[in-house]
Amino acid sequence: MSGPFTSRPSVAVASLYQTYLVTRHTGRAVRLTIERLVEERAGPSLTVLDFSEVAVIDFSCADEVVARLLHDTMSRPPEAAPQYFVLDGLEEEHVDPVSSALDRRGLAMAARMASRRPVLLGRAEPEAIRVWDALARCGRARVDDLAGCFEGDAVTCRRWLARLEARRLVRDAGEAFESLFVSLVAGGDGDDDPASSAGPAGVAPVSPPA
Repeated sequence: MSGPFTSRPSVAVASLYQTYLVTRHTGRAVRLTIERLVEERAGPSLTVLDFSEVAVIDFSCADEVVARLLHDTMSRPPEAAPQYFVLDGLEEEHVDPVSSALDRRGLAMAARMASRRPVLLGRAEPEAIRVWDALARCGRARVDDLAGCFEGDAVTCRRWLARLEARRLVRDAGEAFESLFVSLVAGGDGDDDPASSAGPAGVAPVSPPA
């Protein structure tokens, strides 16, 4: 998805503003609101789903808010501007329902725990996780810089990076690949470390109703 879409995506935060995200009905209402607001933004976009106010999320709600949201995005025409998503502020109790919902649909999504630790949730091969982790740590890198993940095999490394980009887990910036966390820093995180920055302050809020 490089070519016309090498520019950095616009960033907005979807603050869920609900303590208990349970039932599929609730999840669908939240997802539809986020989808409408995401579609209003032209060009490549990155939407941060902010879990900082969420105490509980069940599987059915995670399937609607996270997995179905990504699934529908991946079903858009290939010529459409890419839409990326990052989960932020997750606690350990959020991980199982969210990761299970993504895995059930064969999807994965980049996330940052409340501790600022980057994780890849959902279904991903060990090779994909290895190179994703390496890119999350450095933020931006050329294929040759990451080839050490595959014993110096740049061809294999490029193939796995291309798969990650196709799944909206990293971004092909033309001369290099970028972690999605780099866009959060550019959007106003105010920290030089793309994986551990303090939070997406300064970017446009996208807040579905309670």
